[in-house]
Amino acid sequence: MEDAAVISEAPPGAQPDGAPLTLMLFGPLRLLRGAEEFRFRNRKARAVLACLALAEGQELTRERIAGLLWSESAEDRARASLRQVVHEIREVLPAGTLRADRMTVALEPGRMRHDLAPLLALLAERRIDPRLLDTAGLVDQFLEDLEDLDPAFAEWVRSRRAALQEKLVAELEAMLRSAQGARGRAAARALLNLDATHEEACRRVMQDAAREGDVAGALRAYEALWNILDQDFDMEPSPATQALVADIKSGRLPPALPSATPPAAAPAAEPDGSRMALLIEPFVVHGVPEGRVYLVHGFRHDLIACLVRFREWFVVDGGELPAAAARSWRVSSRYAISAVAYQAGDRISLVLTIREADSGVVMWSERSDLDLASWAEAQRSLVRSIATSLKGKVSAARLANLPLHRGAALSAHDRWLLGQSVMRGFRGDRYARARELFEEAIAEDPDFSPAYSSLAQSYNGGHIANPGSWRSRATEAKALALARRAVELDPLDSRAHLVMGWSLAMSGQGPLAVPHMRRATQLNPYDSWTLVSASLFHAFSGQHEEARRLADAALDMSLVVSPTLWGYQVVVAYLRGDDAATIEACDRAQDVIRTLPAWRAAALWNLGRQEAARAAAARFFKMVRAAWVGSAPAEEEAMARWLLHQYPFAEAASWERLRRGVGGAGIRAEGLRFGAWYGD
Repeated sequence: MEDAAVISEAPPGAQPDGAPLTLMLFGPLRLLRGAEEFRFRNRKARAVLACLALAEGQELTRERIAGLLWSESAEDRARASLRQVVHEIREVLPAGTLRADRMTVALEPGRMRHDLAPLLALLAERRIDPRLLDTAGLVDQFLEDLEDLDPAFAEWVRSRRAALQEKLVAELEAMLRSAQGARGRAAARALLNLDATHEEACRRVMQDAAREGDVAGALRAYEALWNILDQDFDMEPSPATQALVADIKSGRLPPALPSATPPAAAPAAEPDGSRMALLIEPFVVHGVPEGRVYLVHGFRHDLIACLVRFREWFVVDGGELPAAAARSWRVSSRYAISAVAYQAGDRISLVLTIREADSGVVMWSERSDLDLASWAEAQRSLVRSIATSLKGKVSAARLANLPLHRGAALSAHDRWLLGQSVMRGFRGDRYARARELFEEAIAEDPDFSPAYSSLAQSYNGGHIANPGSWRSRATEAKALALARRAVELDPLDSRAHLVMGWSLAMSGQGPLAVPHMRRATQLNPYDSWTLVSASLFHAFSGQHEEARRLADAALDMSLVVSPTLWGYQVVVAYLRGDDAATIEACDRAQDVIRTLPAWRAAALWNLGRQEAARAAAARFFKMVRAAWVGSAPAEEEAMARWLLHQYPFAEAASWERLRRGVGGAGIRAEGLRFGAWYGD
């Protein structure tokens, strides 16, 4: 029997007659007062109630509601539809519940509550709502019957679910790690209901079952974890989990934890944060007609939905960042985005500014103009571009303020951010320092997923950054273990899945990598680097149409295309057989990667431009020789062998095309065969 302090016995929504209205947000949305249910003909009426109930102060502007639920309708039609919905809500609700005027729609204070509030309130008290213990995938049931109403509303629902999932997991993990007895067991059960792949929770369930003599129950929990990782992610449980099941089978298990609650410890100082906080302030609107203000609010909502896909930061929607005491997550730095919108002729201009929240120092500002005649088509593309640009600007601003000397006090996030910057550019002399920073970040915060994925990335690309070094099975195994840990810690991080895909590909498990690459692009379709990296994988796998689609999308969403991104385009173009595009991309890439002159040489040779091909080959030898770290001398054949062993080619035909092209230009490796990646 569970500890009574852990579980609330009062079912949500069970209110006596005369009590406030309760909106049931999980499952089919329902509005109750005791046993009485209020029904609506229009599904969007229920969606409006959900938006109002969850809004700050339970009030929203009409433009905001129209932007969420009629984003694809003309302005006059959207406003007319909203008027009809407001009329229906007034007819159904008890008098005095809804307040509406020309600008806003609101719920009267204290007249309506929702069933999410008690769940969060109990967690704040270190107690667990029964729904978390009895329902698998509870967050997926949040507004489940309304997600298809409108594309903008669907994005809003998904972003709310992601934020809710992150908050619930963080609260339950804290309880799992600090609580013993029934409270810890309940936290583990709730975590597995939220995320069936949560290995730490699974290990707790296995340990508790085994200590109570239920070895079969412990093994069932392990089997369930194994099956879902295998079916959904083509993965195995982590070494720690596999070691635990081996101990259970052999009877080796530590004694049971004491059930008594340990004495309360003195409050600890807030530890260093693992991510930045990014506040999206309400946009200021000047000179935009009332009938078009909803377009600006829709733009802001779309920007938020885009930014939440990037795991570098927490996104906060509101007027100010909450104080540390009011939030469960930790931050390393705080930034705010503000915007002013104004209309000139048939265009609306948006001036976006990013500043440090604490100092007020403005780090970046940019103006964007949107044509009213093509607003819908332009908005999504522009939002994606701004999100990608902001990612770079925020990271650059944070880097500019970091102490760069060794031994400086840095958070895990800052060490990771600095390591990413150090590793940029495929320069081997920087990789050792980058690995130090990633390892320090892991030591600082063992649950910080990006540090694991970046460390794995450094092993996957180490032989490319260090001319003369070779791929090894030991290095590939190390990268694969780190990537698995990154996915385990944060299954919603696109970077973790991207690196997992590359780690599988480098270790010769290309088919198993495909689901992770797809998952990466699904989790963050707004990051040009995610798209172009996945594009490169598909090119090496022989999936050239998908590679081209992703590569083109990466170019389209980049405000400024970096030489490194063009370097990836070189390889994608060559492998699909487009030699002219290969040379054009090489021109733009400016030899940012040492191997690019070899790809240029191959493309030029294929086009019959033999003299230019030989000149490109000579440049390849010169650049590689200058950075050679191999134990053997930097002879031309050794450099050719190093080039041709680097990549995870899935098809011999693609590799042979590269070998013939570079060989014709003078980069020859006699006797090298497809698949001889380790020098054997």
